[in-house]
Amino acid sequence: MFVLAPSNPDQLSDRAGWFKKPIARKLAQEKGVEFGFELKGTPEKITKAPPLFWGYHLPDDLASEWYYHPENRVSLLSHISHLSKLNPHYLVIHGIHLWRRESAQKYLHRYQNRSTPAEYLKVLEANVELLRDLKKIFGQRLKIENYPLYMYYQKDGRYIPETYLYTGSGRLNDLLYICQKAKVGIVLDLEHLILTLNFLNRKKNYSQIPVEKKDKLTSEEKKLQKIFGFNLAKNSYPYADLPIDIKDFIKKAGAKIYHLTGSTQDVIPGKKVVTHAPIKSNDKIFRKHLRMVLAQKPEVLVLESASSTDNPAWSYLRPNETELSFYNLCQILLEEL
Repeated sequence: MFVLAPSNPDQLSDRAGWFKKPIARKLAQEKGVEFGFELKGTPEKITKAPPLFWGYHLPDDLASEWYYHPENRVSLLSHISHLSKLNPHYLVIHGIHLWRRESAQKYLHRYQNRSTPAEYLKVLEANVELLRDLKKIFGQRLKIENYPLYMYYQKDGRYIPETYLYTGSGRLNDLLYICQKAKVGIVLDLEHLILTLNFLNRKKNYSQIPVEKKDKLTSEEKKLQKIFGFNLAKNSYPYADLPIDIKDFIKKAGAKIYHLTGSTQDVIPGKKVVTHAPIKSNDKIFRKHLRMVLAQKPEVLVLESASSTDNPAWSYLRPNETELSFYNLCQILLEEL
């Protein structure tokens, strides 16, 4: 199994030093764990392969840019095609996001779905088409990552601790549908899954959103519900008919690559962004979720905890918070493997 540190090209030398620390060496010696990187950043800056196992996270909005701007599709793919020659062990992409943002002034209004079933079905097929095109470049190294049902509002590049509904493809069961159609693998982001289930199960900061079940669904709405695993009727709040269990979904997804953080909530409304939280060695909830992941015999675990230097929204964290989370993850794996 590999444990990967998040990195941009300029951080590689520093973060490789993490793997030489006593706790990492002990994990390698006693459990046979190896280390490497998941690179992020603009593809043009990825010009040389790291000397260790590595993957690359394609730009967050690449799929959406491809969907909304068909005139730029050839150019978009040409900007990433050189990565194939660098031989990453995997490349991961988000699904297509529907670029729609509701006013921040009306709390509940911002969580209503404004898209039609026809639009979702169109997006799903477009996502499959994109993945097939990307497979022509990257082959089976290509993976798709699940994405949550929220997005932060932003001001001057800073994430604000308020969210709105952010839909598209690759949110829950539709991720499995896409993978089956396009024949690609999954990167399961544990935090994204937890936050999606918070929304659908009406937990944490989403407990006040009503569940307004429709008496009758149209044939398209029924088809959408079957694909996504929850209801997405237009002008309603997305909801699941029954509570969705995180352990069941992890098992059903059967992923071999996972993104990990210490988060169980996206924001404390109006106060703090709490995604990409540190991993702490005494976090019982994290350990419980990690055991669910380890039961799937993962091949790659990727740390995704933030530090104060990543965005002003995380200014309350320490500058070396990501590094400390890496050491804590190593300690936890020593005890759990």
